[in-house]
Amino acid sequence: MALQEAAVQGIELEAWNKMIPSVIYSGKTLYNKIKSGTKTYETANVTARPGNIGATTGLAQRAAFNVPMRIQSGATIVQGTGDGDSLGRGTGSQWITGDISPVFLFSGCEITYLAQMATAGPKRGLVSVRAQELKNSLDSYLRGIEALFNGDGSGALDQIPTGAVISNGTLAGPNISSIVGMNNANQFQDQQTVQVFSAVGGTLRGSFQISYADGVTNTLWSTTALPPGTTNGDFLMVAGASGAAGSSIAGIKTYQLFSNAGTVLGIPRANYPGRLSTPNINLSGAAVNPAIPYQAEILIERGLGEDAEELNGAIWYGGPGQQLAITQLYQNVLSQNQIAAGGDTALDVVKKNMTPKFGGRDYVKGYNATPGRMDLLCLKSWGIAEMIEPSLYDFGNGVTVMPVPDPNGNGWLTSNIFYYNGSMNLFNSNMKAGCYASSMFEPTI
Repeated sequence: MALQEAAVQGIELEAWNKMIPSVIYSGKTLYNKIKSGTKTYETANVTARPGNIGATTGLAQRAAFNVPMRIQSGATIVQGTGDGDSLGRGTGSQWITGDISPVFLFSGCEITYLAQMATAGPKRGLVSVRAQELKNSLDSYLRGIEALFNGDGSGALDQIPTGAVISNGTLAGPNISSIVGMNNANQFQDQQTVQVFSAVGGTLRGSFQISYADGVTNTLWSTTALPPGTTNGDFLMVAGASGAAGSSIAGIKTYQLFSNAGTVLGIPRANYPGRLSTPNINLSGAAVNPAIPYQAEILIERGLGEDAEELNGAIWYGGPGQQLAITQLYQNVLSQNQIAAGGDTALDVVKKNMTPKFGGRDYVKGYNATPGRMDLLCLKSWGIAEMIEPSLYDFGNGVTVMPVPDPNGNGWLTSNIFYYNGSMNLFNSNMKAGCYASSMFEPTI
């Protein structure tokens, strides 16, 4: 829905408060960390070439970005006598190439002419809506990328938990539908259209538009009814995704998976058992403990050797709940260290901030992270294949704002629209260089 004048009346001239707070969640921790901590590689799009004809496209396709890896060792040791016996035949390393293609992502903002004019200049509004929305829209766009970076490559933003309460068209007031008890409502955005699938690659039930996403209560609200049949266990996916595995942004759950099933980077995991699988520490509902960093190090070194360079610069990534749990591990020790002899006043033994480290490595807190999970990311093996960096969409000749055609064919609407766009994907060239802890007890906040 276009941003209309009614939505900006609060910042027009008669507004008395010079401070305009934003009550909208904003987060892009993982995207920023990967963008700054890894390499970004330019890539082209998928191209067609002569060859075996595909059943769906009618053309053979060449992947846009190749991810090579040494998948099997060789030149193994044998024992002999040295007394004229055979040295035996030799073997050598085997290399393979995975591939990935960029995914286009768009985010549009439409503003009516009246909304712009009513806030243009210091004598009309506290801020210029158009200028402010350029900034706000970029923030929302990057939030959308953040959510997909936490996904599994299907476009799924979250799965409706078994215990979630679904009220479909039965509530009073402007928001007649809700889903209370999502895993992480911060994966979603206000006014975002999401698709409901029965499973990854399953049946599309339909779509609905979120009115408000409440990260505090993990609730999604809607002014309309949810698609018929929406039920616990369904997946809520980004609009435009097909819902099939590997059809969207390849997030960290695409790669950090303890499995020999399915495909990754177009490679069947079963063909190379253990080589495309990430070690997992399954806590089965138990709380985080001080041994986890050492367990993760051991599991990675079992797979790559004790001199694995990938561990240099590795970080822990998880939600605030696990950061709280880690901080509580050492709270008694921290408290004892702050106790001084004498005095009649109790000391404040609680530090201002939670611990920024776990096992000597940076703990990167992300509010989009999946509750009950922590990922050790060895950033040396990660990267972004990017064809178009996040930027304003160019309609041609540098024009980034366009009028909106009247859908009824009566000329133009008194609205303008601009889009942020990008084309990228995330890759990991070494899935053994990493570890994740799952099924962790999530503290009640």
